Parts: sequence; C-alpha cells; structure tokens
Amino acid sequence: MPPKAKFTREEIVSAALEVARSKGIEAVTAREVGNYLGTSSSPVFVAFKNMDELLNEVYNSAVKEYSDYIADSVKYTPAFKQFGFRLIEFASTQPNLFKMIYKYRQGEKSYSKMIMSIPAADFCVQTVMEQAQVNYENARLIFEEVLLAGLGICYMIADNKCTFTEQDLNKYLGIAYRGAVLTVTTLNEDEYAVHPSINN
Repeated sequence: MPPKAKFTREEIVSAALEVARSKGIEAVTAREVGNYLGTSSSPVFVAFKNMDELLNEVYNSAVKEYSDYIADSVKYTPAFKQFGFRLIEFASTQPNLFKMIYKYRQGEKSYSKMIMSIPAADFCVQTVMEQAQVNYENARLIFEEVLLAGLGICYMIADNKCTFTEQDLNKYLGIAYRGAVLTVTTLNEDEYAVHPSINN
C-alpha cells in the first residue's frame, strides 16, 4: 500500500513555484521544496514520479501566471504599448520566473512561432494592422521586430544588467515601433517581401 500523502500535488507545486520565484529553477530540488513545506523530501516523491514531473508542473504554473499578467493588456488603450510594458514589468518583478519560462524548455526554435505563442500576441498584431494601416503579414512582422527590442530589455532587466526608466522604455520601444513601421511601409516589393512561411 503506497504511503499516504501529507501534502497535495497542488501544495507541492505551489511550494516549488515559490522556491523558483525566489531562488531560480535550479534551486528547485526535493529537499528545498521539503524545507519550504517544513518537512523532508519524501512528500515530493509520494506525489510525483520524479523531479521532472514536478518541474513541468512548476513551469506550467509559471506560464499561467505570466499569461494572465500579459493578457490583461487587452483591457488598455493602446493595447500594443501596454503589452510591451507588461512584458517588461513581469521580467522586472519576477526575474527568476521570466528566465525560467524562456530558458527552461528547449522547444520551438522558430522566433516567429515563439513570439506568436505569447498571450495576447494576435490581438496586438490586429492593433498594429489598424494603427499602421498594413496587412496582417506586415503587422505581424512589425510586432515581431518590436518584440526583439522588448525581449532584449527584459533579459537585461531579469539578469540585473541594467535598469530602465519609464522614459527610457517609451523612447526605445517607440523608436523600434516607428522604425519597423517605416521599413515595412516605405520599401517596395522588390526591396522587401514577407516570406510566404511567415504564417506557419
């Protein structure tokens, strides 16, 4: 007869998420989670087959928290700008979770597909279509270009490399946006063409 669980799976995942939040995903061990719960490492292996199963649940919980935070940007106007600020705010306030979300899993290598999997991404592309008066493919390319700048800022903040004021963020993201729109709307088809696979 298997041992009776002292803690539920949800309680263990919640504890492991807090360890990841404060110390990073590398610190999430059975012993560390047990310490957080005030017990030994045993409850982890009663509730989970192995640490990989627990880590996957921690990752999913972090993505859910991140998704809810980012998706809330659709309530604001302009949503596209709020999206960028929310992304950066999450990296600033939850640096260990941000790094875990983008580094823990080695899945899709396509930047385009990864960006479009971010919550509210398609809504933001639709916003760019309206503001810049471009088609979906070009709006998506503008969005992806601006997010390159945004994610670069996020990584520098999450790694504690430097800080940015709100004025800085407005300036750099604004330049990235205007530059991307200008490039897409002024080059002719021979100079610039969206690759057919961009929608894949």
